[in-house]
Amino acid sequence: MTHIIIDRHHVTLEYATDCMIVRVPDEIPRTIPLGRVDQLICLHSVHLTTQLIGQLYKRGIDLIVLNMRYENSSFALFSDQQRQVERRCRQYRWQQNDSDRLEFARDLCSHKFKVMAKLLSQYHTMPAFSACKRLEEARHTLVSCHSDDQLRGIEGSLQRMAFDIWRQQIPSSLGFVRRERRPPKDPVNAVLSLAYTLVHQDAVRQAKRYGLDPQLGFYHRTAFGRQSLACDLMEPVRPHVESWVVKLFNESILDKRFFTQSAQGCFLGKAGRSEFYAAFDEAAQQWRRKLAAGAHWLARRIDHAGAG
Repeated sequence: MTHIIIDRHHVTLEYATDCMIVRVPDEIPRTIPLGRVDQLICLHSVHLTTQLIGQLYKRGIDLIVLNMRYENSSFALFSDQQRQVERRCRQYRWQQNDSDRLEFARDLCSHKFKVMAKLLSQYHTMPAFSACKRLEEARHTLVSCHSDDQLRGIEGSLQRMAFDIWRQQIPSSLGFVRRERRPPKDPVNAVLSLAYTLVHQDAVRQAKRYGLDPQLGFYHRTAFGRQSLACDLMEPVRPHVESWVVKLFNESILDKRFFTQSAQGCFLGKAGRSEFYAAFDEAAQQWRRKLAAGAHWLARRIDHAGAG
């Protein structure tokens, strides 16, 4: 997949004869053939013509718009080329059945705990060892979870435990204490938010690729403005993202110099975003395969349930 990232202000994107024209004041316009593009990622301040947006949709090119200060204002437009109505109808019926829905939610959490344990086991410390033991025990107790609240209580507790282990692996000077999203108050939370936003959009894309409705989740219930199934698909991938963010700071790919701090929160600057995108593009290839595998598995499971 070829990604184009427009991470500059005062940029205008236009369409002309199968190409995207990139215009920047006082610079020669650049021409990019759309046939080579699978995904366009740009800052919210970039200007796009409606003609270009129409061509992106027509050609199946994803458009992701990132708002670095207000995460909720980020959005994406996907070309929904696989309209598998029957599968989505089955998905709707299945997520309305509490027994079937909870079974999937338990399986999802079990897989996430397994991934977390594998990643945390690389840290040879007593807290990490204890965390892995708790995760294994939790996987065995999931079968007795018969309510959303009970399952979320277990998952939430273990997620906080994992963040505590991650915190112990990075310099205390970064100021990371706990997961805080709105706004992110330290460099670690700022990078987590950006990475999660991009992975979430990939999860939406994979859901649509396999004819699933990204709005209809099983573990994450339907809520206004939330693509709940994409959140579900992300859960087993989140530990990979968190481990990767720890690595970014431990290997000094990112450090405090790349961030600005204000009353509105902590934000990654332009130079830092350049480092981030280069590292993310490499790591995200593996994460996309995991998201695709999860969406494919769920689609087959829904089809099998419908056939039965």
